[in-house]
Amino acid sequence: METDKAYSAIRSLIRVRNLLVDSLSPASSLIPIDLLLVAGCVHHSSKPHLTVKQLFAQLRHSDRAVRMHFNRLVADGMLIAEPGPGDRRTKVVRLSPRGEKLLQRVATTLAQSSERPPLAAANKPVGARPSSKKHNGGSRVRAAR
Repeated sequence: METDKAYSAIRSLIRVRNLLVDSLSPASSLIPIDLLLVAGCVHHSSKPHLTVKQLFAQLRHSDRAVRMHFNRLVADGMLIAEPGPGDRRTKVVRLSPRGEKLLQRVATTLAQSSERPPLAAANKPVGARPSSKKHNGGSRVRAAR
């Protein structure tokens, strides 16, 4: 039974990545997904705010890579970085309305898919993109299978 729960958790992680990969760039990296998930967890917790330093400390990636993806998420409107309440030199991070909407869609989809049979829930390859949707105004290249 514990093995079933572990594989169910793994399938949930795969679904989260598949749901987020179309909205993030570059899609080949897990760092933007990690950034959004940590910011989303803080957003829905009792903590008042999260500093950039606290956010980066929670991720096990190089600071340079995290900073590059963090700046991209801010530029893409998924995260908001603003001066801290007590010390304006500190940057506070929060989800933007767009980032919150994306994570809400992921949460809703996961909740609905948890009611489906376990094997049907994770039938899409990790990182695969649907070929029919548009991304950034251009046509999408079909994912290799």
